Amino acid sequence: MSRQAKILYLDGTRLYRAIVAGIRQVISKQDYLNNINVFPVPDRDTGTNMALTLNAILESTYAFHDANIHALLDNVANAALNGARGNSGAILAQFFQGLSEGAKTVEEHMTTKNFVAAIATAVNFAHKALSQPKEGTILTILRDFSDEITHQQLANNELDFVTLLSRGIERAENSLEHTKVQLKELKKAGVVDAGAQGFVEF
Repeated sequence: MSRQAKILYLDGTRLYRAIVAGIRQVISKQDYLNNINVFPVPDRDTGTNMALTLNAILESTYAFHDANIHALLDNVANAALNGARGNSGAILAQFFQGLSEGAKTVEEHMTTKNFVAAIATAVNFAHKALSQPKEGTILTILRDFSDEITHQQLANNELDFVTLLSRGIERAENSLEHTKVQLKELKKAGVVDAGAQGFVEF
C-alpha cells in the first residue's frame, strides 16, 4: 500500500479551499465562542465578530478564480479589513494583511518555507493591531503556532504541509489550554480565551 501522498506545495485552489474550510469551522462554532468570551470583558460577541469578519472574506472571494496566491491573499486581506468587527476581527484582519504582505512574491506555488515566512509576517501584523497586547490571548497562540512551524521547517526542509500544520496545531492547542491560567478572568471562569479558541478552530 502506498503511503498518503505528501503535500509539498499549495497552489491558489488548495490554499483557497483551506481558508474556506477554516472559515466554515469558525462560523459553526460562533455560539460556543460567544459563550466562553470573558476577556477583556464578558460581552459574548467574540464568536459573532470573528464569524462576521470571516464571512466577509467568503462573500468577497466566492467568485474569485485567480490562481495567483498573492492576488488571492490580497483579496482575502482587503475583505477582512472591510468586514472587521470588534477586537478579534481587527486582529484577524491584520493577520490576513500580514499574510498577504509576507507572500507578495509568491505566485503559483507556495512551499512550506514560503508559508512559514508569511505566517511570521502575519503574526507581527496581528500584534500591531492592539495598543496593549496581552499574553494568554489569540496573540500568544498565533506566536506559538508560528514559532513551532518555523522550528519544524528549519529542522526539516522536506517537511510537507500535513506534518507541518499538524505539529503547529498541536502546539497551538497546548498554548490554548495554557490561557486558562495566564489571565485571571479566564482562570476565574475556567475557560480558554475565546479569540485564541477561534484561531485554533480556523
